[in-house]
Amino acid sequence: QMVETQFVLSFVHRFLEHRGATTYFAFCYPFSYTECQEMLAQLDSRFQECRHMSPSSPLDSVYYHRELLCHSLDKLRVDLLTVTSCHGMLEKREPRLDKLFPDTATPRPRRFAGKRVFFLSSRVHPGETPSSFVFNGFLDFILREEDPRAQMLRRMFVFKLIPMLNPDGVVRGHYRTDSRGVNLNRQYLNPDAELHPAVYGAKAVLLYHHVHSRVLPGSPDWRTYVSPLGTSSLSTKSSNHSIRSSASSLEPALSELEKANNLRNSPSSWRASTYFSPSQEPRLSAAPAAEPSSKDQAVWILPSSHPVEHCEEDARRPPSAPLPETVLPQDSGLAYYVDLHGHASKRGCFMYGNSFPDENDQVENMLFPKLISLNSPHFDFTGCNFSEKNMYAKDKRDGQSKEGSGRVAVYKALGIIHSPSHPPRDSAPGGLWLSQPHPFGQHLSVPPGAAAPAQRVPLPWQVGRALAVAALDMAECNPWPRIVLSEHSCLSNLRAWMLKHVRGMKGAGGGPRRRGGARTPPRSSTGLPTSASDNALSRMRSFGNGTGGSGSSRQDSPQIRASPSFTFSCSRP
Repeated sequence: QMVETQFVLSFVHRFLEHRGATTYFAFCYPFSYTECQEMLAQLDSRFQECRHMSPSSPLDSVYYHRELLCHSLDKLRVDLLTVTSCHGMLEKREPRLDKLFPDTATPRPRRFAGKRVFFLSSRVHPGETPSSFVFNGFLDFILREEDPRAQMLRRMFVFKLIPMLNPDGVVRGHYRTDSRGVNLNRQYLNPDAELHPAVYGAKAVLLYHHVHSRVLPGSPDWRTYVSPLGTSSLSTKSSNHSIRSSASSLEPALSELEKANNLRNSPSSWRASTYFSPSQEPRLSAAPAAEPSSKDQAVWILPSSHPVEHCEEDARRPPSAPLPETVLPQDSGLAYYVDLHGHASKRGCFMYGNSFPDENDQVENMLFPKLISLNSPHFDFTGCNFSEKNMYAKDKRDGQSKEGSGRVAVYKALGIIHSPSHPPRDSAPGGLWLSQPHPFGQHLSVPPGAAAPAQRVPLPWQVGRALAVAALDMAECNPWPRIVLSEHSCLSNLRAWMLKHVRGMKGAGGGPRRRGGARTPPRSSTGLPTSASDNALSRMRSFGNGTGGSGSSRQDSPQIRASPSFTFSCSRP
């Protein structure tokens, strides 16, 4: 009801717990700033030996680095994580960017040759807690030391991860804003280092790696690299436990990985690869781009709207390090940009992506979420939105345009295709969204003297894992592919299906976009169901009850559900 212009939600709850218990009421499973810091502290302890890593460390070791990107307005930590393998590690470290990385006692992470960046962020809207569980599932997966899929991901990418973009809003209990009441996901076009430090820092990191993480001609393809002393491209055991004792020794021989599914994606089916002999390896000691001096570091991260303040430094820019806007999208050092969210009214898990006028670009743009749906029964491809209207729509409450959101602003600045949002929101660049519980959220009771247990919600956790696996499928180097068990059988067939789907939407809506916005996914020419939300909900219920699928012709086919290399229940963290 409305009480003096304020909306009031009332409900009745009968306390059946023992006397003195604490009961928490929440719109969705909570994940606090304190829980996030505790999780990161545990990872610091688990990977404490990573600080001793060098280019001579075992190649498939997990490289984990945590640093302070900046402080929020309330002086809380905004952390930046770096996760990859030791392939391509250089002696040089990343520079300290202007107005960022204030903790001088913590060194910047190493630089890596031959790897592009996968950027993932979460909780720019502090009340959208499902995004944290997707983030945690993604992080848990890429840190697996003995999973060949995680090993391949670390070979391919340098992961840059921000677990909590808006810690002030999280601590204060805000739903969409920071401590000043500002929606930070509308500030990406021109963020201010003083007013929007986390968004400024995120965009600075993106712009830097767009230029400096490019894979230049002649760079190695670490997917197919075999150590001169090894016999296999992937190992089954991690070497992190012996990093300190073997930091200066050669890599031990790698054991053979025998998986029948690997034959489905043999190296011969990948793109042309570059193999390096021992005599060629010293070439990797050179950085892929010139290192900026301490006086002109700001040039590398600021957009072209700041030419006056740094004109003197601009004149000293080395010719080998171009401005971000001069780097073509296909040459970008940024492979994926995914921003995670939670949706308050739309059901299921889906993605908001950008609209491209070229249908081939649009096909590549939409392939990634389709692959997520093949790897997770909880992700609803038909609930995704890739319309131009959704890129520039204005918020009903304050009139701010989505043009200032991360996925649109990054696309406008860099032009990369994979930039979606996930609600969880997700894509590259784009966003991933997950629905939040209905109708009245959750409540949790804790006995006297006990702490509220950390929640690990299986559905978004599993979607985070599928998000990572989809990146392997996009590169056709998944050791345990599930696409071979789908109706499409291979990526080329799926790409042809997607082209037909895009053309079907063009015929229905006058362009490569859907009609009616995010809330009304259309019936496509490929026979996908009209009601994505109801379909996703019934699918989740059927899987949760242990029954079969809904019987549709979508990706949740009996063969896929029976795949031995994939489980829908989160049996282990």
